[in-house]
Amino acid sequence: MEQHNDKRRYLTNLPIELVQLMAGFPTYGRFFYLARTALNPPTSLCKKLFPAISERHDRLAAKELSPSDPIQSSLAENAFVQVIMMFRKTFIQNSVLMVELHSCYPI
Repeated sequence: MEQHNDKRRYLTNLPIELVQLMAGFPTYGRFFYLARTALNPPTSLCKKLFPAISERHDRLAAKELSPSDPIQSSLAENAFVQVIMMFRKTFIQNSVLMVELHSCYPI
């Protein structure tokens, strides 16, 4: 990455390697660890969060959208459905960690 890009992103003259090292990341390569990725929620649980998105995904995959459907398939819709499906898993993974950190606030 060029130095001028670093300045715009971090608004500092500190070298990117120093910023990464201070944040706990190794300065070599692009390695990181997210604790939530150790948790893999079951698909049945994921489907309970935003249940209508699974049906829409199946319809998009099968291209069974009827001509009378006011919402027509588009590239943006396909991408949005994929993001929501990924978000379900991430939300569940994060909620487990949040309960551990803030047990007095039920999710």
